[in-house]
Amino acid sequence: MIKKLLILIYALFTIGCVSESSRDELKEKNEALQRQVEELKFGASILLSDAKKFLEAKDFLHAQEKLSLLLEKHPDKPESIEAGRLLKVIEEEQAWNNSSDLASLENYLTVYPKGKYSSEASDKIEELRILKETSEYESALSLNSSSTWKSFILNYPTRSDIEEIKKRIIDCEVNEIMRATTTGVLPTSTPSSYEYSTSSSISITNDTQCELTVRYSGVDVEVIEIPMGSTRTLNLSSGNYKIAATACGSNYAGTENLHGAYSSKYYIVTSRNRISY
Repeated sequence: MIKKLLILIYALFTIGCVSESSRDELKEKNEALQRQVEELKFGASILLSDAKKFLEAKDFLHAQEKLSLLLEKHPDKPESIEAGRLLKVIEEEQAWNNSSDLASLENYLTVYPKGKYSSEASDKIEELRILKETSEYESALSLNSSSTWKSFILNYPTRSDIEEIKKRIIDCEVNEIMRATTTGVLPTSTPSSYEYSTSSSISITNDTQCELTVRYSGVDVEVIEIPMGSTRTLNLSSGNYKIAATACGSNYAGTENLHGAYSSKYYIVTSRNRISY
């Protein structure tokens, strides 16, 4: 149809030797025919129909072009209302098609909480979160450092094994302090009695000028924080322990075989760079 109209327009312009009135009439006919061609190519219903065909074929780019053209040329036509709705459909389809990782899936669900793919997005997010957590846990196991485990439980604070991981952190801190070349010598505790017991009680007094942190790694794994000038008591199962203490930015470490009641009073001897009692 468009081709026939174009041929007719050409024919009108190729007719020679016509009067001025005839020429004006031909000009009007030409303009009318051009408008028909324009309507056939870019009419609201035609653009909408073409856009729907592209949309059905999932050719979102061309569908978007047709709908945008419809809104530009026919903003007041009834078809523009549907064009606006279909553009939103295309935007969601494109957002979903580009949602391949955790961040983009979470963004899709934020923008379209009740969208066409919201249920599928939720399932994928849960699956990817589990995979991510598993991967990070295996990485933490491999590195086995206090900083890695601390970062891990910061990201996953509701894990069922959180207390076990906290003990891993204490173990790692003790080992890291003991391996450090700047670590000072931690003196042994003073026995309060020499009777053997399956449980040990350690009374620790902090006479340093800072908060004192003492970590025990052995049969039990525990950490105790003691404010400056205070005394705290810790109960442990008897056995061999690696002990690491931190006060005033310095670390100290040692080993003990605990099997009863003990007392310790810690203070910093700066001239000898060691902690004592």
